Amino acid sequence: MVAARRLVAVAGAAFALALLGSSPSLAATRTTQPGKTIQVYFIFTDQKLLYGLYREGPGGPNDLYVGTFVARGDYAHFFVINRGKKTHSFVFMKRTFTVKPGGRAKFTRFLLTRGRFPYSSPSNPGKAFTGLFRVY
Repeated sequence: MVAARRLVAVAGAAFALALLGSSPSLAATRTTQPGKTIQVYFIFTDQKLLYGLYREGPGGPNDLYVGTFVARGDYAHFFVINRGKKTHSFVFMKRTFTVKPGGRAKFTRFLLTRGRFPYSSPSNPGKAFTGLFRVY
């Protein structure tokens, strides 16, 4: 009877240690890896608004390649460029810019939240000047 109680106590202690030891390792697998630096260009023409992504490669800021997605945790440099002949306004992530013809605007942000972020040009109504920027 005493041996059975000791066996149950030892098994219970081993089970408790296994649970306590596994929780930090489970949490570590769910954290986000350090983000990469990306450059996002929003380019206005008089007909539409486009955007393109460029990721830094292993060589640093001089080693860029075309990106296909933006991940949570990335550090983004946003550039807004007006190649049109009219002044365009731009609204994105609670920021508003007015960009004159040939002008530029720039801002940076850590992308800490996943989701779809709308961008638009209030001075130019229509589908060609609106869209969604996705962070995965």
